[in-house]
Amino acid sequence: MFVNHAVLSLLFLYGLIDYSPSFKITGRRLFYPLVLHIIISSYLYLKDKMRKNKVYPKLIAETTQQFITGICIVIFVGLHIFSYMMLPINFSSEFHFKLLHFLIDILLFASISMHLRVSIPRLLVSFGFLDNKNSFVNFKDKFNLTICILLLIAILAEIVYYGVIL
Repeated sequence: MFVNHAVLSLLFLYGLIDYSPSFKITGRRLFYPLVLHIIISSYLYLKDKMRKNKVYPKLIAETTQQFITGICIVIFVGLHIFSYMMLPINFSSEFHFKLLHFLIDILLFASISMHLRVSIPRLLVSFGFLDNKNSFVNFKDKFNLTICILLLIAILAEIVYYGVIL
């Protein structure tokens, strides 16, 4: 659902498709899995923080990054939804409203990117797909590059869209 929402939004921002109500539908359907993810992740993070044994400092730093970026995602998703409820994307508006949409979306994209940069490689280790250290490090390097490219594509889509309608 997240990927569907993101791809449709990018195609719209680049002007390749028209706005569709399915943007709202997929966005709304993301809510319940997101809440479940937040509850489980927060519980596991806080449970891990209470442990006395701090053996892996780099892992703790990455887990903290996940937690902080997760909080940022929640904040920016809330702002994203609220800003588009108050002023829909197709509605012609003043410069400062468009700038607000732009900044909120860029901060949301950056938060999601930083969160996924840590989360996806760790998820693949948890599922046993990256079973040795070299495969983890290699995948993580390639995935970081992929995330950077996707972030740039998203930022360029916002610039193209808001550059055209400013």
